[in-house]
Amino acid sequence: MGLDPALTAAITQTRRRLSAIAGSPNCGADDEIFQLSLAHVLLDGAYDGVVPLSEVLDHGDHGLGTVDRLDGELVVVDGVPWQVDFAGTARILPPHTLCPFVVLTTMQSPMRRRLTDCSRDDVLNHIDAMVGESGVIAAVRLEGTFRRVLVRSVPAQSPPYRPYAEVCATDEVRWDLKDFAGVFVGFRFPELGAEGGAIGGLHLHGLDDARSTGGHNYELEVRDAELTVSVTRDFAVGLPDRSMSDLLEMPAEVRATQRLLLRRGASTLDSLSSAMAVPLHEVEARLTWLVDRGFATSLTDAIGEWTEAPRWRATLRRSGARRTSTLTDLLLDE
Repeated sequence: MGLDPALTAAITQTRRRLSAIAGSPNCGADDEIFQLSLAHVLLDGAYDGVVPLSEVLDHGDHGLGTVDRLDGELVVVDGVPWQVDFAGTARILPPHTLCPFVVLTTMQSPMRRRLTDCSRDDVLNHIDAMVGESGVIAAVRLEGTFRRVLVRSVPAQSPPYRPYAEVCATDEVRWDLKDFAGVFVGFRFPELGAEGGAIGGLHLHGLDDARSTGGHNYELEVRDAELTVSVTRDFAVGLPDRSMSDLLEMPAEVRATQRLLLRRGASTLDSLSSAMAVPLHEVEARLTWLVDRGFATSLTDAIGEWTEAPRWRATLRRSGARRTSTLTDLLLDE
């Protein structure tokens, strides 16, 4: 499966321009941040790879993400895609590797600052000072020597996929590395709102100089490093599945219901109503929104799965043709 060109060109968040603020650095078209898929889709458990690296890397030479089945951390440094697996081993990935989620850019006209003897929080403060405002996206590269770094990776997952937070709580492996020399690349995103399109805050993946290990960064102590920052307001989202356009429009309360179904599995109206403390008719309206778009399935519609109390379960891929209903229209009008 490749990217849907029509969606990439026309979707609401494609080339999303954040509010302009006078006095900030100028940004050109080449500064665009490209993101494959939506962050909350990955976090809810959509780990199957959908687009090959050969296609994704057309959008930049600096970035991070993950690969098919959440198999380790993806680090893109100087155009080369590296995987750090759950054993902490780094290797170059072949072009046909499928990815479910990637963020990339090409850093243009970056600002640079030398840092010594500072923490990760200090690094973030330096980034904020260099950027000068909170409402822009900053591509970040931090390269040099570190007294210690705390990094992690996760093993490949098997269906049915659990939410990302559960995978990290049970499966992630961490390494506390001393006297680390290497590079961390990533992004500082502003909080873009409740739609879950991107992950806010500072997110870094790294590699050592020997290109032998690395991972997703939690903590670091800089000894002597160069901080490079490039700023943009352009945020493009590539959607590999036409049904993802519906996810961009999903109301927050419907998304909460979808996540509850993912965590709990097949559930009845009564159990969902009790868990969310909302009336039955509201739960039914939310489920109708999900079912109409193929993001939930009524088990009473499936042969051999009938029970006295009808149940619903969440899906992460659209199934079947889209239907319409009055309840769906009411939800969309809110």
